[in-house]
Amino acid sequence: MSIYRPEDEPAQQEVSQQQQQQQQTATTTEGTPLVFPPLTHQRLENCAFSSWYPNFRSISIKSKIIPLPEEFVSYLNADGVFIPGQSGLTLALSDSEDEGEDEDISDADRFKALQEATFRQRAEGGQDDSSDDEDEDESDQGEEPLPYFPGLEKEIEQTIAEFGGEVFPKLNWSSPRDASWIAATNTLKCQNVSDIFLLLKSSDFIAHDLAHAYEDCSDAAAEGAEGVRERPETMDLVLRKWFDLAPSMEFRCFVRDNKLIAISQRDMTYYDFLKGIQEELEDKIVDFFEDRIKGHFPDSDYTFDVYITRNKDRIYLIDFNPFAQKTDSLLFDWKELLQLDLEDKEQLEHLPAMRLLESEAAGSHMQQPFAFNRYPSDVTDLSNGQTVAEFAEAFYKKVQAANSTD
Repeated sequence: MSIYRPEDEPAQQEVSQQQQQQQQTATTTEGTPLVFPPLTHQRLENCAFSSWYPNFRSISIKSKIIPLPEEFVSYLNADGVFIPGQSGLTLALSDSEDEGEDEDISDADRFKALQEATFRQRAEGGQDDSSDDEDEDESDQGEEPLPYFPGLEKEIEQTIAEFGGEVFPKLNWSSPRDASWIAATNTLKCQNVSDIFLLLKSSDFIAHDLAHAYEDCSDAAAEGAEGVRERPETMDLVLRKWFDLAPSMEFRCFVRDNKLIAISQRDMTYYDFLKGIQEELEDKIVDFFEDRIKGHFPDSDYTFDVYITRNKDRIYLIDFNPFAQKTDSLLFDWKELLQLDLEDKEQLEHLPAMRLLESEAAGSHMQQPFAFNRYPSDVTDLSNGQTVAEFAEAFYKKVQAANSTD
């Protein structure tokens, strides 16, 4: 049993401060440490969608926040990618090659049914057949229905209808952008519940929100392993009205000490027309920051993303992110952003600095987004040249063949 001694407090505080500093420093290629503003639980919470959206609703995209039941969070954390069952959805998928029998079944429903069948096949294939009783029990387990969330699904369906039939999803902080490859449209556009569930289940970004949200926080590091929270007590599903946004008009803005210091193009593609309107875009973003953002966000150091409409008559606030190494600095280097002398009036006169890709060659050197989050090579080989439904059926047959050899 440890004994409390007041004289130990300074040493404990010193260790805590060292942990915080280690957590918030990065090292440049020259070995020079970069000190970021402390990333606390509260600063991260301030960037959660449900924290900032109510105050900025009028300048952001129409959205709905749906608190998630804990059972659904457990489903998202479960291994495997499978879609929950839905009441009233019973598909008789025949092994027959008679295409006329199921021509009324949509690709989406076929894909869902095959996913369910694959999940059950996996469950049955992993069973031990050491006794007849166990076979019967485990067979019953294999036939149990998939998770089912009627209340949540109904609220999602109502929101999709309210938003014109198309939405894109995210959780408290992250959207499943790294999983867009799995969608038929290669975007985050969702038209039904299954689209949303599939994206959420396939995303590493979503998994990070669920299990590692606070791991970079300085106060979490100071508390020790037992004191680190994995995630908020309540996880939220955010559904945002879908718009066909032009990637060329998305920008990330960096704020230090309540001063807008830098603006970067977000999409790492060269757009030759941007150079001709760069000054106009910069002026609009600066005015937007001064009029609508500055002084209204609780932190003094942060980043925010904006979208400027094609006719440049309106700016939408897309998101907030912490001023921290975990946030992508895009066309800037964190070193230059952190080492700016904000007391130097001459430097301040030239801020914010706005950067765009200046050539196609520069864009070609940028790493493809989420390249490491995509499907494995064997899935690529299996799905080559196939529709979603054809790929799902081929994948199901491959799982069946693998299980039959066990």
